[in-house]
Amino acid sequence: MLVRTGRARMWLAAGVIAIAAAAAAWAIWPRSAAAPQARQYLDVSACLLTGPAGIAPGTPAAPVWAAMESASFATHVMVTYLPDTGPADVGPMLNTLIGRQCGVIIATADASADVAAAGKANPQQHFLLVAAPGAATAAGTANTVVVSQADAAGRINRMIHALAANAPLPGS
Repeated sequence: MLVRTGRARMWLAAGVIAIAAAAAAWAIWPRSAAAPQARQYLDVSACLLTGPAGIAPGTPAAPVWAAMESASFATHVMVTYLPDTGPADVGPMLNTLIGRQCGVIIATADASADVAAAGKANPQQHFLLVAAPGAATAAGTANTVVVSQADAAGRINRMIHALAANAPLPGS
């Protein structure tokens, strides 16, 4: 009888060890990463018109774009940019962004005269012009705000948060 009891204990111990090993293996087994999901945006956007160099590091538009992306991440307002291809294309590019119904159109100082003209011609559209340091820019209109490069990030953040606060509810 003693032999059977010893064997039973040995089998019981082996079973407990096997169950513990299986549980440990299950716990540490690598799991596949969660499938990435598309970001859900509000039905409003902020658009940036850049110079021909776009948003490359070192361009005047790079810090503007960084501020827009940061505000977008916090608010779910979609942000896009469109590089102009030269001075003659700034007006048509602004008209493209107006046609896209951007909640606000942000532009760098390269487009100051065109932004002022577009602001006068499109009083329902909101514009933000980021002036180069020390550059003389056209005065803003009621719907066109001119800010310095130093103040741009804060102003962009406030404008994009305002767009989010006034955006239509999804599905409405």
